[in-house]
Amino acid sequence: MMDKPKKVMKARRGYTLIEAVIGSVIMIIVLVATLSLYVKSNQTSVDQQEFSELQHDVRFVMFLISRDIKSVGAGLPQEFAGYFLEGLNNDSNQGSVQTDRLTILGNSDPLTLAIDTYTPGTGTITLVADEFDRFHYNDDDVTSDPLGYKYRTILILPRPELNTTNGELGKIESADLGNDQITFTQINVPLPNGLVPGGVEADYSGGTVHFIEHKTYWLDVDGNYPGLSAGVDGYIGDAGILYISQWNPLSAAIEHLALSQNIEDLQFQYHGDLDADQVLDDTNANGGIDQDDFSNWDNGTWTDDPVLVAGIRRLRFWICGRTENPFISLSGVPPDAVKFIYGKPPIADSPGAASPDKHKRFLLESIASIRNMSLNIYNASTI
Repeated sequence: MMDKPKKVMKARRGYTLIEAVIGSVIMIIVLVATLSLYVKSNQTSVDQQEFSELQHDVRFVMFLISRDIKSVGAGLPQEFAGYFLEGLNNDSNQGSVQTDRLTILGNSDPLTLAIDTYTPGTGTITLVADEFDRFHYNDDDVTSDPLGYKYRTILILPRPELNTTNGELGKIESADLGNDQITFTQINVPLPNGLVPGGVEADYSGGTVHFIEHKTYWLDVDGNYPGLSAGVDGYIGDAGILYISQWNPLSAAIEHLALSQNIEDLQFQYHGDLDADQVLDDTNANGGIDQDDFSNWDNGTWTDDPVLVAGIRRLRFWICGRTENPFISLSGVPPDAVKFIYGKPPIADSPGAASPDKHKRFLLESIASIRNMSLNIYNASTI
């Protein structure tokens, strides 16, 4: 018989200390690399999310301003075109950023009622007979009714051919459709370019009453705007808030609606036919019409000068936003090529920053034509 083969027993051996150390080091390197990649990816994601929100805010405000510029003066008499908008160069802000502001009068809700008699100061307007019948509004006492007359803001203008500077805002208290009368309370808000209440009864016979939107776009640079208090009438009191301010007839106050945060600069420039020759001005005399023909609002020359303002046909404006926090994914000092991406760029007559602060900027520029100025929105022609 043959002997059975003997089983060979092999000794079991574990990892040596050196092998364990090497394995641990490799694992740590992989973990560190993975963690570093995750942190970098997370930083980039946080930065891009913040920048995306900033882009949305700037585009939203750009849309609103552009829309309102295009509707400046719609439905209002052409003779009052010099009172439909007012700009202010270098607003009353603190700090190095000199922003602009723009006040406009618009008439997005069509209403033109002819005045028979009105004595300034009485608060009662008698309209031409059957004027109310031309408009499908009603005398509804429910204040939430958007089509009622009550509590609506109106602009009262004298007869245009008299060339007076009278005009006033009012809040409708009642509309007597049977007797063709409107009763209102005066709103003490300054109107653009010296359009002031007053005059005599004869001035208003043949004048007009309009629903009106009185708006001002402005930027609060440092959260401490002169004359305003945080928590009052919508004013927040934080830096970098872009507001639209308008009269609220229900609260009987100017309310400041915050449109966007993290806005760094707001600038306006103007162009048009200021010499009234029916041709857009070649301001820089280069033989053509281009962006260099726009000018900054000249507070000294244009204030209370409706003739010049009536010639404005186009507005160029910039909105510059900056991220709330510095970009954490950006290391070192940004190169000169992106100096004004991570630092405030120069816009119009507002200077740029001397050095970058690593907050990323988003700047939009647009040109809006005042195409609806004095547009007659009650038929197919224009005034």
